[in-house]
Amino acid sequence: MNILLVSAELAPFAKVGGLADISSALPIGWSRLGHHPIIVLPKYRGIEERYTITKTDITIQCTVFDTEHSFPVWKSTLPGEHIPVYFIEADDLYDRPGIYGNPDGYEDNDERFYIVCKCAFELMIKLNVKVDIISAHDYHTALLLPLLHETYSIHPLFAKSKGVLTIHNAQYQGWYDLQRVMDMTKWQQESYMWKGGFNALKTGIDHADLIIAVSPSYAQEILTKEFGEGLESVYSQYSHKLIGILNGVDYAFWSPEHDMHINHHFSIDDLSNKLMGKNQVIDEYFPTSTIEKSLPLLGIVSRFTDQKGFDLLHGVIEEYIQEEKCRLIVLGSGDETYQSFFRDLQSHFPKLISYSQGYDESLAHHILAYSDFFLLPSRFEPCGLTQLYALRYGTIPIVRSIGGLKDSVQAYDFNSQQGDGIIFQDFTHEALKTALMNAFSLYEQTHHLHCIRHNAMLADFSIENTAKEYINQFTQLLQ
Repeated sequence: MNILLVSAELAPFAKVGGLADISSALPIGWSRLGHHPIIVLPKYRGIEERYTITKTDITIQCTVFDTEHSFPVWKSTLPGEHIPVYFIEADDLYDRPGIYGNPDGYEDNDERFYIVCKCAFELMIKLNVKVDIISAHDYHTALLLPLLHETYSIHPLFAKSKGVLTIHNAQYQGWYDLQRVMDMTKWQQESYMWKGGFNALKTGIDHADLIIAVSPSYAQEILTKEFGEGLESVYSQYSHKLIGILNGVDYAFWSPEHDMHINHHFSIDDLSNKLMGKNQVIDEYFPTSTIEKSLPLLGIVSRFTDQKGFDLLHGVIEEYIQEEKCRLIVLGSGDETYQSFFRDLQSHFPKLISYSQGYDESLAHHILAYSDFFLLPSRFEPCGLTQLYALRYGTIPIVRSIGGLKDSVQAYDFNSQQGDGIIFQDFTHEALKTALMNAFSLYEQTHHLHCIRHNAMLADFSIENTAKEYINQFTQLLQ
């Protein structure tokens, strides 16, 4: 089948978080199953300079706000694959710092994301591609689905197309000015009003043939007031078309044997190079430290938002660092509150805490591969990908039992020697403190440390499995 995927992020071209990774991995999985994905992405600033992309002879004409605009189209492929990626050029919209306009978002994000959705349809017409499935991701490209309903379903190429909305994070919804959206789209206002405005995610949900949450637990959680972010009644209304499919990992890219970003490769049968890699990380990121390297190394790779639960570290990690129970290496950026917290930690404990602000793909791989434990104490977590990466490298996740973390990490049992992570339930400092104590205790017991690492590296969250579940659902929709 032909699958049109449109996303605000796509690894490696434009990445803020896990949305980029899964937007890339899913089409790879679909392609390996014999299907034909086509990806459309805005041509953000810097893509042309960093990657090999080619300007095509295609220019798309679209009318927006009663004015006709021309949008040139560029093309590339996913690295190492034959999957086409098309980039919509609109410098006045996309030639800006970042993707979303942090921290509050660009004021014209409604237009920025509407344009890429509309251009994706027009591009398929130019290419004469009959689309079976339209795959929208989060609020950014949720407008694909009302566009299909309002405009393109009468076109022969889309007459039998089905629209699928994947929800990676229900917290972000795309609240826009209703009148502005109506002026831009020419849709009828009455049917699109929601609580006095326009909610892009809710509109996508209304028009989707299928809604996929990125883990089975999250699909249930968003039905509740605690996690529904104000849309729980909408999810309940459409519960008959809401399912959960756990995200997957492309192990061709994320594996200790073949990872192109690390130089000490290892396997489940020989972990000696994991220790060598850990020592390399300590030498590079803790250069002034004379404290023994054998301490457990905790890793964090994350966006810094309230969601990720780093408030729990206050008063907990300092105690363990002062007692020289562990080292902590952190990579991430986002909310200044958390950036300041980690900067201050590094300033006070430079021998045992290293913080790198921003995102560095190579460093991310080094932390995930060579740390002993990976810390993700989320307040809520739709799926999470970093814990899946960590498992494959035998880096033991310390996670809260929530959302996709609950679905992907199993608590280690000392008696049965089954399980692959350290789990805590309550969102409290005491619960995290206990989890860390359990992790440090396990680290001292060589046999159990070997068992849990072995279990972790055997866990299979292959993108092929995820892609197959998507395809099964797509097939049912098309029958």
